[in-house]
Amino acid sequence: MFEVLIREAAARFGVGDKALPLVQMLLAAMMAKDTGGLAGFLEKFKAAGLGPLVQSWLGGGEDAQPIGNTQVEAVLGTSGGLLPALTAQLGLPRDKITEAIGYLLPALVGRLTPGGALPASPPAEIAGYAQAGQGLLAQAEQAMQTAQRASAASIGGGKKWLPWVIVIIIALAILYAWNANRRAAPSQSKPAAALPNIATPMVRPPAHVQPPVSGAVFGGSAPRKPASATAATPAPIAAPADSTAAPASAAN
Repeated sequence: MFEVLIREAAARFGVGDKALPLVQMLLAAMMAKDTGGLAGFLEKFKAAGLGPLVQSWLGGGEDAQPIGNTQVEAVLGTSGGLLPALTAQLGLPRDKITEAIGYLLPALVGRLTPGGALPASPPAEIAGYAQAGQGLLAQAEQAMQTAQRASAASIGGGKKWLPWVIVIIIALAILYAWNANRRAAPSQSKPAAALPNIATPMVRPPAHVQPPVSGAVFGGSAPRKPASATAATPAPIAAPADSTAAPASAAN
């Protein structure tokens, strides 16, 4: 019933022999009773605003609209959802699985809803695929839970060492700062203070003391004037004699 569809998915998306378990696990998720069966599975897409898209899948045919990778991720890619389980179990790149699901979903829903109506119970052949897929999904869920516990344990073990790591980092920072200050200490030492340049005050003699005259002869005698100064002094000019006195002198 699904052999042709499985071969097309294997060739088109490069999933090889993983196409069969992919279809089985996808059918198991679509028909799971604990999530409401096919109606509950399709309701997830309707809640994401893809109601018209889902309606086009019912009954199959050429009117079925494709679904994009972004839409598949939005509905099935949440933590603990179907897409992470398929990726963990099949060991394929997530983008390849997403593209294959986008191709398989419209075709599978169309074959499960002949005449556009949801079946009360799936055919025996489909039930066989779904049963095989349930076992694979259980293995995938168990593997994811083991990985989560291992991750939590590693994180918890890391938290035990965290205080010691912090103490070591602080100690190294203090040691580095101390060494840096020690190297910088000589260059930061203050130079010796220079003595102030104080000018020697000029000592002036008292006002009543006359400074010695150049050329004075010590011993009590007054200083002599230079000869040139004496010779240079002009003699006083005699006043002219009175003209009236001359005849009288002659008469006598």
